[in-house]
Amino acid sequence: MKNSYVRLRIEGKNPDLFFKLYIINKISYKNLKRRKGVLELTVKYEDYLFLENKKGIYNIYVIKEYGLIKYKNFILKNISLVIAFIISLIYLIIISNMAFNIDVIHNNKEIRNLVYDELKRNDISNYRFIPSYNKRRKILDKIVKENKDDLEWLEIERKGSILNVKVTERKINDKEKSTKPRHIIAKKSGIITSITASHGEILKKKNDYVNEGEILISGDIIKDETVKGQVRAEGRVYAETWYLVNVTYPLNYEEIIYQSKVKNNIILNFLGKDIQLFKNYSKNYLENSKTLIKDKIFPFSIRIEKQRKIKVNKQKYTEEEALNKAIEEAENKINKKLEAGEYIIDKKALNFTMNDSTIEVEVFFKVNEDITAYKDVDESLLNKDDNKVE
Repeated sequence: MKNSYVRLRIEGKNPDLFFKLYIINKISYKNLKRRKGVLELTVKYEDYLFLENKKGIYNIYVIKEYGLIKYKNFILKNISLVIAFIISLIYLIIISNMAFNIDVIHNNKEIRNLVYDELKRNDISNYRFIPSYNKRRKILDKIVKENKDDLEWLEIERKGSILNVKVTERKINDKEKSTKPRHIIAKKSGIITSITASHGEILKKKNDYVNEGEILISGDIIKDETVKGQVRAEGRVYAETWYLVNVTYPLNYEEIIYQSKVKNNIILNFLGKDIQLFKNYSKNYLENSKTLIKDKIFPFSIRIEKQRKIKVNKQKYTEEEALNKAIEEAENKINKKLEAGEYIIDKKALNFTMNDSTIEVEVFFKVNEDITAYKDVDESLLNKDDNKVE
């Protein structure tokens, strides 16, 4: 084998005789060393094979290999490992070019679903190969062209096996629609707490009870009991509204006590799955986490976590504590529905039932809520001989 050398050790009764018979003036060698009963020298691999056939009573050992023969023998000796490495490498190449998560970034759910469907229709979806940049650009341009009324621009930002799709929605400036006459009506029944208007005629006042759908600010301009003009009513109406919330809350709870024992653990993450190098405490609290390695292409990372041992004491609420917790949870449910300017006026637990492990509570809420809604005016009521007022 060309460009291959071996370091040999020749042992026997008289290795110098072997050296004179088969090496001197017959093959090239270097770095010859003599010891009693032992010769060491470096020769070409082909010459080693020649000497191996002539060794007779002598023992020839390969001490070290150089060049191609070294790598060939390593592969042959570790064939299972080499095959496993090649398969792993192929696997990594495959998965590094597959999409494992596609995230469409937009506030409008309908727009997100539209983009997801269009990407899937064009073979961009989870567990499929990620197209090249140029191909992705062509696909995105095609999607925008086919949905030009809804989409202005699409862009895919690739982070390894994650695709973040940025969406710019097309906004159509419809002036005719934005100036169309309308009434402001009650979105739901309630007692008015405040009513303001910049356009239109206010028909109700504070403390009036109104029904759902009732006109609060009119877009009709009336004179002598005749609609002389119509405007786009602009304003805001808040009212006291009512909610009844049912909550089931557990009577048992866990108290966590943080202890002094702390250990550091190294976590390998591959394809979203954590592999811990050391055993955790049976119950632990993650106090600190630091990423050491994070590959931008392969879904692989290494982090070190500081974990504190904890003790969990199981306790049971008293009736009063459980009732207060249930009311608090009901209040959180209401607050999640409220927008800016809306708030809870009052709350009251109407009745509750204690079971073996839970408490069931019915809570009544008074809420100051925006009840502003809109309704188109009846244009047939407009006196056609008069000019329309905007």
